[in-house]
Amino acid sequence: MTVENTGVALARQAIEALRRLDDEGRSLRPDDVDPFTWSADVLDELARLAETIGRAVERVSGESAPGAEAHAQALATAIVAHRNSLLRHGSGGRHPFPDGGDPIPEATAMLAPGGRTRPVAAG
Repeated sequence: MTVENTGVALARQAIEALRRLDDEGRSLRPDDVDPFTWSADVLDELARLAETIGRAVERVSGESAPGAEAHAQALATAIVAHRNSLLRHGSGGRHPFPDGGDPIPEATAMLAPGGRTRPVAAG
């Protein structure tokens, strides 16, 4: 007899989505979309995902998991710092902002649904 487990099913969906992103990477970017904007948007979402995983560990287990949450936050910070580095330095010989300005002065990572944010060191 199999017991339906919505939590496991949702976690498996998330894994499959990440595997597809890992397998197909930049080939998922539509041809008419700026590669820097696309990468920055995906990296922002991955940072939010990392933080969400940290919180989900605690909520699913029903116990405090400061180590998991701290590592998840560190991963989110590293992702945002990498995003900022790509945006500042560009790739393929072209800067994403022609005037040389960087409209993202500091990294910001989401803390919770509802838009609460805090500045994060941009490494």
